[in-house]
Amino acid sequence: MDVRIDRVAVSYGSVDALRGVSIGASHGGSTVLVGPNGAGKSTLMSVVLGLLRPDRGEVLADGEVVACARHGATREFRARLGYLPEAVAFSENLTGRQVLRFFASARGVGRKRVEATLERVGLDGAAGRAVRGYSRGMRQRLGLGVAVLHTPDLLVLDEPTGGLDQEGLSVLWEVLAEWKAAGRSVLMSTHEIALVERHADTVCVLADGRVRAVATPDALRREAALPVRVSVELAEEAAAAQVASGLRDRHAGVEHEGRNVGLLERPEELLEVMRAVSLPTAPVRHVRVEEPGLDEVTLRILGGSRWDASPVH
Repeated sequence: MDVRIDRVAVSYGSVDALRGVSIGASHGGSTVLVGPNGAGKSTLMSVVLGLLRPDRGEVLADGEVVACARHGATREFRARLGYLPEAVAFSENLTGRQVLRFFASARGVGRKRVEATLERVGLDGAAGRAVRGYSRGMRQRLGLGVAVLHTPDLLVLDEPTGGLDQEGLSVLWEVLAEWKAAGRSVLMSTHEIALVERHADTVCVLADGRVRAVATPDALRREAALPVRVSVELAEEAAAAQVASGLRDRHAGVEHEGRNVGLLERPEELLEVMRAVSLPTAPVRHVRVEEPGLDEVTLRILGGSRWDASPVH
């Protein structure tokens, strides 16, 4: 399902929570919303979920208007959504299997699908245990099971990584990969962009209810124009001092300690750096090139990154 959020605006009294936001969640793709608290991420999700009617703008699914100022999200559109809230809560006395069977009954899903879902989210071994004995990560996986139970066309995930250990994260990534491979869509909100970066096709940076940037992760990196960190270890201290001295003539912020040299450089200048550090009398022992994470890229777009303050991190 292709979902398009077009010029959506929402106000709470004198506060403009969304100011003409336009983004999309494409067929077989994942769109990740990032931004500080109060940026408008939760409000935007509420519009998509039909919990809030926009003041202006509209939401379209496969080209048809499914939510606008005249009406919230239609029942038919909501039936095609799967939702994982930031804080999941279930009856403490029910077992994991009973929780899924309850939602399956409401959505007309058979018991075979319940068992398959329990296995998919890694809870088949704990399905007969009461939820009160589940860890936070297990509850999060149960919430993910509820969200995918009826095989929705659009998954809406609010901080889905919260409380998940490595096993839980692996389950989440596998589900997202399966969803995209099947041509379904994902809309996700997170404060942990470094965790989900590899699973994002499009990243939307929100602040003060406005879209500051929306692009692929690679395109955002180019827009942020942050340098890479280069760390070089040479065989001898004297050679490292010579290299550092030569680099300081052409590069700002070169640091030297013992046999190690560090600097910040634009990615397109890396070949020049490697030529400068390659001395015939003292071979290079180790080179490390570190790209800025998408969390630093986002901060730069928002005006707060200090990634390029020092070549040593």
